[in-house]
Amino acid sequence: MTEQGSAKKNKAPTTQWEYETLLIGNDKLALSPALARVAMAGPRPWPGTPFEDALNELGRAGWELVGIAQTAGSAQTLAVFKRPLG
Repeated sequence: MTEQGSAKKNKAPTTQWEYETLLIGNDKLALSPALARVAMAGPRPWPGTPFEDALNELGRAGWELVGIAQTAGSAQTLAVFKRPLG
């Protein structure tokens, strides 16, 4: 067997991914200083934000958050998710 044939035989299968994006207005991400202090103290006593609800829903569907960035010239944030294809 050639070295090239041996390398192909031992190569692990490549995972293929699918991607999803979520565009969020920054008002959904803002946390007031008072709430930030409470959040540092322990479990949160208020309900999740729509952004957190969306993250949880995507997570239950197998999506993993892999990146988040502010879109240039906008008050929005782009979240990128991936999960194995198939």
